[in-house]
Amino acid sequence: MTFSIELPNRTGVGDPEKIDSSGHVVLIGANGAGKTRLGIWIEERHQNKYTVHRMSAQKALTIPEFAQLKNLEQAEKDLIFGRSDQHATVGRKIHDRWGGTPATFLLSDYDKLLSLLFAKSSERDRKHTENTRQSQSYILVADAPIDTIVKIWGDIMPHREIKFFDGKVLVKKTDEPEYHGKEMSDGERVALYLIGQCLCAPDNSIVIVDEPEIHLHKSLVDKLWNKVEELSQTKTIVYITHDLDFAASRTDANKIWIKSYNGNNVWTWDEVPDEETLPENMILEVIGSRKKILFCEGDAGSLDVTIYQIAYPNYHVIPRGGCDKVIESTKALRNNVALHHLDAVGIIDSDYRESEEVAALLAHGIKTIAVAEIENIFCVESAVRVVAEHLTQDPNQVVEKVTQYILSALISELELQISSMAERRIQYLLGAFSKSSNDKQGLTGGLGVTLGRIDVDVIYGECKSEFDAAIASNNLDELLRVYNRKSLPARISGILGLANGEYKKLLVRLMKGPKRQAVTTALQTYLPTLP
Repeated sequence: MTFSIELPNRTGVGDPEKIDSSGHVVLIGANGAGKTRLGIWIEERHQNKYTVHRMSAQKALTIPEFAQLKNLEQAEKDLIFGRSDQHATVGRKIHDRWGGTPATFLLSDYDKLLSLLFAKSSERDRKHTENTRQSQSYILVADAPIDTIVKIWGDIMPHREIKFFDGKVLVKKTDEPEYHGKEMSDGERVALYLIGQCLCAPDNSIVIVDEPEIHLHKSLVDKLWNKVEELSQTKTIVYITHDLDFAASRTDANKIWIKSYNGNNVWTWDEVPDEETLPENMILEVIGSRKKILFCEGDAGSLDVTIYQIAYPNYHVIPRGGCDKVIESTKALRNNVALHHLDAVGIIDSDYRESEEVAALLAHGIKTIAVAEIENIFCVESAVRVVAEHLTQDPNQVVEKVTQYILSALISELELQISSMAERRIQYLLGAFSKSSNDKQGLTGGLGVTLGRIDVDVIYGECKSEFDAAIASNNLDELLRVYNRKSLPARISGILGLANGEYKKLLVRLMKGPKRQAVTTALQTYLPTLP
């Protein structure tokens, strides 16, 4: 069955908009964006046309000692409508299932779910017995939802066995005694609840799941929902989540970003745009941020990323690993028609780059720091002085010792540093290769032009002059501008009487503490100015 799912008009006026619902749908947004209220709107908008079964994020996970045994019709009405008598109707569902407050009501229907699961097994057994008597021959026993749950459970939790017996849920871990389902962990109970609810939802229905990842370990979420989707071919699942990883994991779903709720059934929303060069979870992170975007080198949790987060509080900092990824991500975001309205910049290490390359990168919104490596910024004179004063040491003496140590270290590997800088600049020139025409001659000609720009003697001489000037200056900051060595902060720790590597950690602690302003000011001199 093909569903026609609608959302409120994104302009706030006019008829609702139909969205692609050929697969499942993910509604993603930050806390407070009105996602739950939108789920309620979808339920109320569609429930007179389709069966809509919504599971709220606010739910009790208490498993009863015994499930109450009911007939199938009674159990189905009880779960779907909240009551099982002649008044069990769509029109009364908001009161009987949701207590009149669908946005905040604590849904407590685990007992109803278990009653329906047992009722479906009993009805399957009754029909099978009847058919067997009539045919007087063996008939294959079809799986009831309980049988399917047992199989899924074995796939996602291989070291736990689940059983449904005599109105009870029983669980057994490998080599451990059996225990009642009410003693299960939150993750086990919510897994059973979610699987059961989706399997019990009628065919050709819309199933709305608010916070499908809650209480579940990251390693289980994908497995569980992949299996549920596999078994829900006749249903459309609408997920409501703020979890970027979960949203990205639903690879074939239509993803809608809920930006804000403006009251009176007015939401600001948009489709999540496609961008081949950026991972989908990053796209979700970017469009969900209410700040400008800063791409930087490094990995999540690294100290250099912490520096950027503190130095640029008005930006959402996204680490991308190496400089190539920073450049790629910044260009992709700024050039994407659907995303170019987002203010994105990139910051990378200067890393031997000459002025021509720096200018070319700047044209794409990518800026370089004033030292060779971000690690060098921990060693600049103003930062060393802050740490020395904190340790009640003479700042002038400490700066002099650090300067002489780094000067000596640079001289000891000067030839390596000069050749590495020259290598980097030659690589940049080689990267500018382009054919002069669309044939073999054009390739040859283009290569000749590229190689003609490369004079190793001149490049090496220019690089040597830069290092010679830095050495002659005997200035700490000038040395750090050209000296490309990530280990310098760790190596100067001993000069200040600190254990190896402790200097950088201490500086970050000071940056987060009472000397935040002093350290930030000291480092910002060497960081690019951002709007």
